[in-house]
Amino acid sequence: MSDSLADELRWIAVGAQVDWPEGTARMVQIKARRIGVYHHQGGWYALKDPCPHAGVSLVNGPVADGAVMCIGHGWTFSLATGEVVQGPAGFRTSCYPVRVIDGVVEVGI
Repeated sequence: MSDSLADELRWIAVGAQVDWPEGTARMVQIKARRIGVYHHQGGWYALKDPCPHAGVSLVNGPVADGAVMCIGHGWTFSLATGEVVQGPAGFRTSCYPVRVIDGVVEVGI
C-alpha cells in the first residue's frame, strides 16, 4: 500500500496483536461493518465478514493457502484480494488494509 493511500485511511484499533495467534481469525465490528481479521502465514488480512453469496460469516470458515472457505457453500475467497478462488467467477468480498503498530492491530477504513 502506498504511503499516500495509508495517509487517507482512518485507522481503527481493533485489538492487541497477542489476541490473534498465528493461524487465527476474529470478527470485529467497526460501526456497521463486520470485518474478519486474519493472521495467516505471518501476514495480516481483513475481509468484509458476511459471504457475498449467502451472508454466512466467513470468519468461521477454515483458512488454508491464503484463502478462507465459506462454511455455507464451500466457496473460497482470497485473503489478499477478496476474490473468489474456488466457486463461480465474479464474486468477491471487500478487503481492508491491516497494520500492527506497537502490538496494536489496526484496520484501515
